[in-house]
Amino acid sequence: MKLICKKCGKNAKEIVLDTYEYIEGFPLRNVKAFECPKCREFIFTPEQVEEIEKRTEQLKAHIFAFERKITISGRSLVINIPEDLAHHLNIVKGKKVKLIPLDNRRFLVEAIEK
Repeated sequence: MKLICKKCGKNAKEIVLDTYEYIEGFPLRNVKAFECPKCREFIFTPEQVEEIEKRTEQLKAHIFAFERKITISGRSLVINIPEDLAHHLNIVKGKKVKLIPLDNRRFLVEAIEK
């Protein structure tokens, strides 16, 4: 499929964004898009927008938030994971998780499947 950038008229290239937030606070991973090589603008087809909206709504349906105070253990900072969240993510003592920085205020905790 060929898409032309409306700003500069260049052919956009198909890419996969590592993370993209259609709605702030709901990061999606591996989002298909087109990017203008000159403007660096992202362009989405109607089908891609539909998929992004669908994935965002699915994420919103599973989102619940907890506020926790950061404690310390030795030289490490510790955040306690509430039982409901641990159950939801299938996290138990000894299971590994990956911490992925999203920006200077947020990070993603991803349970590693094994």
